[in-house]
Amino acid sequence: MIPLLFSNDDFLIIDKPAGLAVQPGAGVKLTVLEAMERDYGLKTWLVHRLDKETAGCLLLARSARAAQDLSQLLQGHQVEKTYRLLVFGQPAPASGSLISPVRVQGKQLEALTHYRWLDSWPCRSSLSSLPGDQGSPAAFDISLVEATLSSGRMHQIRQQFATAGWPLMGDDKYGNFKLNRLAAKQFGVKRLFLYACRLRLPFQPPVVAAASLPPHFAAFFQASGWLPKPDGGQP
Repeated sequence: MIPLLFSNDDFLIIDKPAGLAVQPGAGVKLTVLEAMERDYGLKTWLVHRLDKETAGCLLLARSARAAQDLSQLLQGHQVEKTYRLLVFGQPAPASGSLISPVRVQGKQLEALTHYRWLDSWPCRSSLSSLPGDQGSPAAFDISLVEATLSSGRMHQIRQQFATAGWPLMGDDKYGNFKLNRLAAKQFGVKRLFLYACRLRLPFQPPVVAAASLPPHFAAFFQASGWLPKPDGGQP
């Protein structure tokens, strides 16, 4: 059953699991809206989207009217969407903004993401060096980062962090494929390490929902022995 983080007569905020699609597509057997009807007997409307492999806070309307009202809030950038992610490398400076354009359906679109570094872990692989490389076992940093969107482009975080030189762990489209393979062999990494950790809506009082740490994040922290700083690992 999909966890509910907030509910009223107009909308719901759910904690979407990684691997559940929000809309129909090739190979999709179950969507969020179908799962909500199955689990709660509720008809709901999509207000925004998360990638299939992105977990966390997702806003759903309970009527067409509420969906329209909430969509206007999103279009006016009044809804604060915060994500947490694991990247290869260590962002420098420790906080800042990414303004590189992203490519969506063949077009280059402006995008803005604010980020904050939370913690890093120096991975010293017990495996041999990266495929195609020569020498000592691989060594690289993995960092926990928080990102807040000021625009909502498709794959915005994934593209901008890759462009900056800090690709997301487990990203099979924009990521570092050699490091992904190494992380998969050593730690069993199979999913994209990105989740919508927090959602804030500008009502009086504000509605704030926080997602739980996804199971694949928790499994990686356990397998690696990395315990992020108190400000990291949980929203």
